[in-house]
Amino acid sequence: MNVQHHYQLLLRRGMGQLTSIAQGHFRNTDRQVTQIEQPQALVTEKEEIIAAREETILHQKDLINESDAMITQRNTIIEFLQEQIHDLILEVDDAHAQINELQQQPVPPAVLAPEAEEEDLEEIEGVLDLNSEHGDPVLSPYHSSSGSQSSVGNFDDF
Repeated sequence: MNVQHHYQLLLRRGMGQLTSIAQGHFRNTDRQVTQIEQPQALVTEKEEIIAAREETILHQKDLINESDAMITQRNTIIEFLQEQIHDLILEVDDAHAQINELQQQPVPPAVLAPEAEEEDLEEIEGVLDLNSEHGDPVLSPYHSSSGSQSSVGNFDDF
């Protein structure tokens, strides 16, 4: 019995030591897991931040591409308008040149010879005398005074 008792004492002592060592390892491992989990949480947090930033970068790239397209379109419009302005400037320059040419051309005098004036006045007076003797002629709106008799009633003149 003494041996058995001694054996149970040694067994209890061994089990106590083994339990103590196991608990120490468990605490140590738990501490190490905690130490690993903290950086992992930081890594996960950083990955989320990186993913959000990448999404922002992609959105910014899309905005840049849209802006580039708008700039290209506006540049095309500006070039077109500049061409039109250039063409209009050339037309204005041509118009100014024509105006200058017309202003520099001598205008022939419109003075009639004194004899011709007297003859014209006599003809005019004769016509006026005829009109006053026979009354004012009634002009039809369908006939001109220069039209011939053959054109009376001819609607091709209109």
